Amino acid sequence: MVDTSDLLPKTPRYLKVPLIILNAVLWVLGIILISLGGYASSKLSNLKELINISLPVGIIVIGVFFVILTIVGCVVAYKEKLVGLVVYTVFMLILLVCLIGVGGGAFTYRNDAETPLLKAWNLATHSEKGLMEDYFVCCGWSAEVITTSKNVSGIYDPCLTYAPENDPTPTVRNSTYGPDYAWCGETIVDFVQKNLYIAGAAGLSIGIIEFIAMLFALFLIVRICNSPRSKSYD
Repeated sequence: MVDTSDLLPKTPRYLKVPLIILNAVLWVLGIILISLGGYASSKLSNLKELINISLPVGIIVIGVFFVILTIVGCVVAYKEKLVGLVVYTVFMLILLVCLIGVGGGAFTYRNDAETPLLKAWNLATHSEKGLMEDYFVCCGWSAEVITTSKNVSGIYDPCLTYAPENDPTPTVRNSTYGPDYAWCGETIVDFVQKNLYIAGAAGLSIGIIEFIAMLFALFLIVRICNSPRSKSYD
């Protein structure tokens, strides 16, 4: 009979190998998170005159931590470092909580994006509204809420503005786009909601994969602790 005891690895391959693969996948997703956060930040920067949304910055920070932590995870899993696996699992748990917070916050803000955006629009100056109208090719917030300027007859017209702000003579804006282009309210709210949906969906999806990786790390920790062979604690 052949003695196969020496052929058995210290820890089952079905724990260590999947953990390394999952960390490699999470590393790639971390790069995607950084890219996605940078893209969202550049897009939402066009709204900085209207409202401050710091969510993309949080996504970039989480992505950077993912890139670093997954490399550490691959190393400690391959070398079966018990203490390293424990530290890795703790930090992964912290990142998981952050991802859930970012994803949940994105979906929550997305569902009620119109209220803070309308409030910010009402507080914006004419020049700030002008920048938004130029970028989104729109005019005025909505037919019900017209908050740009009054024309000389005292009637509010979303396609008129004053430049400079206190000039009594209104200047026609965006006349080349015609009278039927969209209101800024629906355009801006739709833009913000789409970007927040992408951020929230990405955060929650990566969180699921991260949770599975944490389970494999925990099982690997238990296996190392229960192994009768010599353990590496450094």
